[in-house]
Amino acid sequence: MKRLIAVLAAVTVMSSIASAELLKNFKYDGSLEVNAYNVDNAIDFDSDTDDKNGKVDTRLILNMGFDLNDDANAVVTLTKNDRQWGTGSQNGDNIQTNVWVDQAYLNLKGVMGLDHRVGRQFYGNPGDLVIYYGPKMWPYQTNIGAISAIDAWVGSYKYNDWEFTGLMGKQSDIGATMGINLSGIDVKTKLAGFDLNAYYYYQSNNIVDSHLGLIGLRAGYDMSKFVNGLSLSGEYDANNGSNNTTNKDYKGSAYKLNAYYSMSLAGKLGLKAEYAYLSGQDTSSDNKVFTPINGDYRPGIIANGYGTSGVYLGAVGTGNKVLSLGANWTPSAIEKLNIAVDYVNLKVAEENAGMNDTIGNEFDLTLTWTHSDKLSLKGYYAFLSPDEDNAKAILGKDDAETMLGAAFVVKF
Repeated sequence: MKRLIAVLAAVTVMSSIASAELLKNFKYDGSLEVNAYNVDNAIDFDSDTDDKNGKVDTRLILNMGFDLNDDANAVVTLTKNDRQWGTGSQNGDNIQTNVWVDQAYLNLKGVMGLDHRVGRQFYGNPGDLVIYYGPKMWPYQTNIGAISAIDAWVGSYKYNDWEFTGLMGKQSDIGATMGINLSGIDVKTKLAGFDLNAYYYYQSNNIVDSHLGLIGLRAGYDMSKFVNGLSLSGEYDANNGSNNTTNKDYKGSAYKLNAYYSMSLAGKLGLKAEYAYLSGQDTSSDNKVFTPINGDYRPGIIANGYGTSGVYLGAVGTGNKVLSLGANWTPSAIEKLNIAVDYVNLKVAEENAGMNDTIGNEFDLTLTWTHSDKLSLKGYYAFLSPDEDNAKAILGKDDAETMLGAAFVVKF
């Protein structure tokens, strides 16, 4: 017994030494998110039906990084977001099954003049109209939100005000085929006061013989030297390529315009306006629906967070026209509190026969208490009123979908 204990102790010590060398400059961070809510009339727009639904979702994200040598470091991200309150305890097998390694990549610094990121990774920014791989952020979806990632090589190079990023990756590896591959280039610079961003992505889907291209341009300008606190931005995106199985060319397009204004008013007041157009299918023989690579444009706590009737949305039409207006205020007397009010008008770009183009109107109220940069709490109420004629024609009722919730985020 003593010999066994001695052997185990020796193994433990040696393992600790090896781990210490392997995990050089080990760092970690992450977050725990909890979202509690109840929603009514989400499926049928019928307040006479008892279909109120209440859940508490959780999500844990743990990022870990450590140096391998002077030129390379590794990053690993573990996530778990399957459990809802009231579903009982989980045993070790269930926990193991539902903990996902969503990132596992290497950073290679300055190799051939480039910085390289190789492996499974997140890419892009939350809310992006074109491409985003990563955790879904606010507004939360069911189970806080799905988490996506891509297996890829990403190379970056900076020169003065220019930043170049290249991507080559595989979205899906299916059987004895070339699978679904993605490549792209992204260029950012500052020119004459403008923040400019041009990009091109190409997705080759060898399963259905589809070749989708997307080219886009974004521009932002800080107008503060003309109107203090005002900033403007816009983007335009266009599809190209073809699907040789359906014999249709990709000819969708999208654009988005944004304005933001901030001022002092017994604290900090922010006003925002946004209009977005995502093309839908008209009578053309080509595919005119705007097709993002992996978009995350999701305005509205209900409309693109929790969600609404899929039957209703599919019957109204295709594409989107979205007008968003909002205001948020942080009072100087209570600087940890932010009060935000948002209005979202949702329409389809191409309505189906017999339908109006309006999906509905959403009103959102969100109160956020930022205790510190590591802890914040949120309370919210959302109200989505569908188009009366469309809702009655499709579902027979037109009562509003409502949602009441509270959430908190702990970062570490």
